[in-house]
Amino acid sequence: MLSAMFGHPRIYPNLNPSAAIPVDRDQIFHLRNFADVYRMSRGKEHAQYVPNARFSFVKLASGEMLMHQRFRHPALAEGRPVLYAGEAHFDNGRLRWWSNGSGNYRPDSDHATQAGLPIEQFYTHDAILKGEHTQMNVQAMAPPPAMNGVQAKFPAGPMAGGPASRRGLPNLR
Repeated sequence: MLSAMFGHPRIYPNLNPSAAIPVDRDQIFHLRNFADVYRMSRGKEHAQYVPNARFSFVKLASGEMLMHQRFRHPALAEGRPVLYAGEAHFDNGRLRWWSNGSGNYRPDSDHATQAGLPIEQFYTHDAILKGEHTQMNVQAMAPPPAMNGVQAKFPAGPMAGGPASRRGLPNLR
C-alpha cells in the first residue's frame, strides 16, 4: 500500500544503536484517528486514552504508529528502521502540530507524508525550535478582500497561505 502511494518509501535507519534500550512494551501507545480525533491504546488493555500532551512517535513499516511521552524513538521501534519519526502535540485528542524532531532517525521533511499525519500541521524541527508552531497565521485568519464592496462568503481553503506553504514544503495537491 505504501509503495503505491509514495513510489518506493524512504526507510530511516536508527543512527544510534545504543539508544535502543529495552522498555516495557505494554507501556507504549498505539495511535488511532477517528474523524480527526485521536485515541491511543496500549498493551493488553482495552481502554482508550485521549492524547493530551507532547509525544515522541515512530511510524513502523507495518503501518503502526507507536508513541510515548518519555521513551526515545529507538526504544519505541526496538532499534529497527522506520518510515518516519518525530514529535506530535495533542490537545484533548486533537492534533495541534507534529514535526520531524528525531535525532536518532533524522527524517527529512520531503518524506513527511510517510508519517500519515495531516501535512497541514507539520513543522520542521528547526521551525519548532524557532517557535513557529506557536505563532498564529494572521494571513489565513484575515477576512478575504472585498470586491466592489462585497465580501466573499467563503474564505480560501486551509492550505492557502497555511503553515505548510510558509515553510517551503512541497505542494502536495
